Amino acid sequence: TLPPLFVKISPDNTDDELKNIATIALECNIDGILVTNTTNDRPSTLQSSHSSETGGLSGLPLRDKSTECIRKMYHHTNGKLFIVGMGGVRSGQDVYDKLKAGASVVQMYSGLVYGGPGLVSRIREDLAEIMVENGQKCVRDVVGLDHEGIYWEKRLEKAREGRGNEAVIVDE
Repeated sequence: TLPPLFVKISPDNTDDELKNIATIALECNIDGILVTNTTNDRPSTLQSSHSSETGGLSGLPLRDKSTECIRKMYHHTNGKLFIVGMGGVRSGQDVYDKLKAGASVVQMYSGLVYGGPGLVSRIREDLAEIMVENGQKCVRDVVGLDHEGIYWEKRLEKAREGRGNEAVIVDE
């Protein structure tokens, strides 16, 4: 048995590059994609005296760019690849946004550095509250919600699988 293979991508890829990565990942049966690594961009909103330094930027300045990259990869793969969403995660809302964009799970690192280990519990509580407010009972009810067509097709597919050998009364 081969170990699972995941590919980590940069948030600095163009949309065409993301499409190519998605196509190749599906063709090669990659198990999943980690979206995203650090960025080389330096947003004008950076306030640190180190803002002009080169190298990968992580954390909060990466959050929205990463979430958009997750959204694009989910769309380009038609929701068929496991996506690990990461980049700028510091709240339950950040996790919720990445799940809705198409992340199957969410990873955080920089947020833990600044928020400490208690951040995990706070995020879980916040995420649960957001989900309850939106009528969702489990994470799979949130994954890909930003992609209405893909989302409902996947839900319908799951429902069909769950029916097993039921007699078909009305052909869909």
